Amino acid sequence: MNKKNITIIGGAAVTAAATAGAALWGLRRYIPKTRSFSDTTKKVQTSVLTIGAGDHTIYGELMRPKDEIGPLPTVICCHGFGSSYLLCKSTMARCFVMSGLQAYVFDFHGGNLHSKSGGKMTEMSIFTEREDLNAVIDAVASLPEVDPDNLFLLGESQGGCVSAITAPYHKDQIKAMVLYYPAFCIPEDAQKRHESVDDIPNTEKVFGMRVGKIYSEKLMDYDIYSEIAAYDKPVLIIHGDADKVVPIEYGKRAEEVYNDVEFITLEGEDHGFSAKGKLIASEQSYNFIMQNLG
Repeated sequence: MNKKNITIIGGAAVTAAATAGAALWGLRRYIPKTRSFSDTTKKVQTSVLTIGAGDHTIYGELMRPKDEIGPLPTVICCHGFGSSYLLCKSTMARCFVMSGLQAYVFDFHGGNLHSKSGGKMTEMSIFTEREDLNAVIDAVASLPEVDPDNLFLLGESQGGCVSAITAPYHKDQIKAMVLYYPAFCIPEDAQKRHESVDDIPNTEKVFGMRVGKIYSEKLMDYDIYSEIAAYDKPVLIIHGDADKVVPIEYGKRAEEVYNDVEFITLEGEDHGFSAKGKLIASEQSYNFIMQNLG
């Protein structure tokens, strides 16, 4: 097994931005001033790209270096629970594109209270989001602007969990994967809330947001670590050691099951990362992607 464990010191501990509303609070603490990690800085060009997924349409945006010609390495970015594509767009995706990569950012159907992809949070689960991501991967991989041999996944929190359970089904498409504070606690949290499937109410509040029975019912006997282990390509996990929403132990357990993994600990960082932590994570992600270009 290929494993590397790194601790980065100096991140500022912050309170988790668990919901879309909370993510807007204290914007300067959470949104860094983006920059290029390459020798040159590219201007960012954005175009709307919608994708059909079953009976609904995914709203997304393709972010590309302006005036760049030809297919480019591309990163698909997946937002967390109750968040939106805008967080990915304004942070890591923008840094990647300024550095010469391409990024696709999108809203999961029912992924937040005002998802541009429509849907209600009471209709959403990590498995419905996996169906969305399956459609996104297939569509993005087929675009002429995308280098199909260099397609990467990046997911944060629940989006990291969804990326991890989706990647094993796309091993021939996804070159490598980056996970920020992946929410592998989701099954155990559901099992702690409910004794059985019959005990799950039609709706319940999770992190202050109302979800439906569909969110928890398939989690009661779900072994997430067995599923994610089937992805054998390179994985980068970045987790803060002060994370109170998804304790770092969940990321460490994932490190043990992956075949080819690098684990970076951001000392002092909580869930969601501070602006400084996001910039560090983005640069480490860019370096990882560049090392895995084929």
